[in-house]
Formats: sequence, structure tokens, C-alpha cells
Amino acid sequence: MDRVGKQKGFTLIEMVTVIVILGLLAVVMIPRFLSSANFESRTTADTLLGAIRQAQQLAMSKAPNANVSITTDNTNKRIRIAYTESGIQTIDVSISSNITITGATVSFAKSGEANIGAQQVITIGPSNPRNVCVETSGYAHAC
Repeated sequence: MDRVGKQKGFTLIEMVTVIVILGLLAVVMIPRFLSSANFESRTTADTLLGAIRQAQQLAMSKAPNANVSITTDNTNKRIRIAYTESGIQTIDVSISSNITITGATVSFAKSGEANIGAQQVITIGPSNPRNVCVETSGYAHAC
């Protein structure tokens, strides 16, 4: 039998080329997956969404004059929910010192609607920035 015409497999050059390409991809991609900043910005975005929804629920469950608002504060690295109930009450949520967040204040009406003129965009960064949008209807979502 003629074995030369029926050989199957890869040549050494093809195998080395594939290994080099996989090595280059690993060098570029692994640090991106292991970077804590990616996780911190996602965690902060999720925390902000939860805090916005909590503020909205407080506004809908409290008396009409509760004056519920949520404020993002990059200087003090926190998200603050403030409302009036026998004095001013606050709920603070700390954010990582590695994260930057744009300053914003959103107040909620008794109906749950946000007292803002147009969609408000809050950016969380610095690396792999994420945006959280608050609509005038009070709906908060990643955008």
C-alpha cells in the first residue's frame, strides 16, 4: 500500500502556528478576565440599580411628603438614599475607592415616577465603564 497519499494529521508547522496563536490570545485575554475593576464596576452598577429601586419603593410606600431621593457621590464614594420621616433619614451604600461614579440626584414622587426632566445617565468607571439610566417613569436599567 502507498502510505504517502493516505497520511492524515497536522504538520509540525501547523501545530506550532496554532500554539503560538493560542498563546498570544491567552496573553491578551486572561488579564482582562482577571481584572478586579471589571467586577467592581459591574457590582457597583448592580448596587446602584438596587438602591434606585429601593428609593422608588420607599417613595411609593411612604406618605406623599416623604421627599425620597437618591444621590451618587464620587467624593465620599457612596450612594445615599434620603427621605423624610420624623426627620431626615438616610441609607448609605459605600462603593469601592477604585470606582468613579458621576454625581446625580434623582427624586421620586409618590407614584414612583422620577422627578427629572429627561433620562438621567449615571456612568460608573473608570475601566470598562457601565451606564445606569433612570427614565422619567422611574424605570432604572443598564444602558
